Amino acid sequence: MSVNLYTSKSIEIPFSIRISGIGGQGNVLLGTILSDALSKEGKWVVQTQSYGAQVRGGLTNCDVLFFNEPIDFPQARTFDILFAMHDIGLKAHFKYLKNNGILFVDSSTCSGIPASVKIITKKIISVPLTQKAEELFGRKVFSNIMSLGLIAATTRIVDHDALQKSINEHVPSKYIDQNLKALDEGYKLSDNIFELRKDLKIPYSKGTNINFE
Repeated sequence: MSVNLYTSKSIEIPFSIRISGIGGQGNVLLGTILSDALSKEGKWVVQTQSYGAQVRGGLTNCDVLFFNEPIDFPQARTFDILFAMHDIGLKAHFKYLKNNGILFVDSSTCSGIPASVKIITKKIISVPLTQKAEELFGRKVFSNIMSLGLIAATTRIVDHDALQKSINEHVPSKYIDQNLKALDEGYKLSDNIFELRKDLKIPYSKGTNINFE
């Protein structure tokens, strides 16, 4: 999308996350919890999701944009963070990761990282999240909340307390304790800390066309 701008002197680009997988993995719940936690900390947040034709097994993704100020445009075409929950999602969306962005991969469900990804970024975290969820909880469904802990621990984009509060509000009461434990287990899965890019402003003069890519 291209927009012709006349009044402001710059446009600020929000931080962007794409959670990509297949139907039934819980990526929309993951995005919902993350979005709510970010908003609890005073961020401006936009969440969108896309579903394939299949209810389960088809390509789905959930996008989260957040910033300290109002977000002018509610979509992104490239992402600071990409979390690939499944091989289908990784192959479909890795090309949308920004240069030097952060890639998280569930190696239990992804056959391998394409060689061209390493040209885009060296910030890659590959963890067998689904396998670990089955080992720890007996159900792979908890891998999505484990991944949330992993992302938060690695990027420091949101606090643990905010995530806990959001889980309490969005998860059925009988599963809250297990999900809180899954969150904590996710925090243990990486010793890396990868910072997101600094706030990005694109300067322009009166009448300049800005392409949101």
